[in-house]
Amino acid sequence: MRLFDDVVPALGRAFFGSVAGGARELDDAHRAIRQGVPTSRRIAFASLRGGTGCSATAAAVATVLARRRAGRVLGVDGAAGLRSFATHAGADRTGPTPPSERRSAARTSWDATDGLALTGSGLHVLRIGDPRLPSRQAAPAEWTDAVDPIARFFDVVVGDWGSRSPFVDLGAVAADAHVVALVTGPDRPSVEEGVAHADAIRRHAPGSRVLVVPVDTTGTGLRAARTAAEWPGHAVHPIPSDPSVTRGGDRPTASRIALIQLTAALVDAAVDRRVDRPAPEVAR
Repeated sequence: MRLFDDVVPALGRAFFGSVAGGARELDDAHRAIRQGVPTSRRIAFASLRGGTGCSATAAAVATVLARRRAGRVLGVDGAAGLRSFATHAGADRTGPTPPSERRSAARTSWDATDGLALTGSGLHVLRIGDPRLPSRQAAPAEWTDAVDPIARFFDVVVGDWGSRSPFVDLGAVAADAHVVALVTGPDRPSVEEGVAHADAIRRHAPGSRVLVVPVDTTGTGLRAARTAAEWPGHAVHPIPSDPSVTRGGDRPTASRIALIQLTAALVDAAVDRRVDRPAPEVAR
C-alpha cells in the first residue's frame, strides 16, 4: 500500500469553503504538525474491534509526521495481523524487531535506532511481540520494555496497539500515551460506542486526551460521524474512504486532507493544546 504525499496544493470548494480558506486551514495544520514539543510525545492508536483501519490510519499519521517534522519519529507496531502498521508504513522487515542490548540500555540516538527498520519517509519502525505467536498482540509490559528505553530519543512516538479489550487493555493504552486515537467503524453504533469508551477512558485516567476517529473503510459514508463531530465536549475526526490510496494515486483527496487535520489535532493534544481542532468538511 502506497502512502500519500502530505503536501496538498490548491484545494477546491469540494474540500473546504473556498481555495483561500482551505489553504489557510492547511497552513494551520502544517504549523501544528511541525510545532516544537517539550519532551518526547506519545500518540497511541487503538480500536475496540478489528477491521476499522486502525493500523493503516496509524501508519499514515506516523508517515506524515516523519515527513514534516525535523526530529526523529518512531512508529511502534504492536498489533497482530498480516496487514500491520509496519506493512502500511513501508517497512521491509517482517516479524518482530530483533532484540538489541544497545537499544535496551540506550544512551545516544545511535543506540536508540540500532536495528530499527527505516522507511522511505524517514520513519523508524519497531515491531514488538512474540515471533512464536504472530497472531498475539504485544502485551502492555512488552511495550514498556521495548519502548521506554528509547522513547526520549524521538520527538514523537506513534504506537499501533490494534484491537484492544475495553475492559483490560484500554487503561494501559491511555496510561502509556499523551493522547489516544480511538479508531471506529463509520456506522452509528460504532461511533457511539467509541464516544462512550472515550468518556470511560477519561474517567479512568483523568486528564487523558482521547480523539475518536471513525474511518470509512466500507465506503458507506460518514453521516453518523459528521453528526457526532458536532457534539459538544467530544473530539471526533472522521476519515473518508479513499480507494486511490491503495491504487497509488497522488491527487488531493478528502481522505488525505482529513488525515493531515487529524495529525495536527493529535500533535496539539499531545502538547496539551486544543483537541477540538475542527475537522474539515468531507465528502460522503
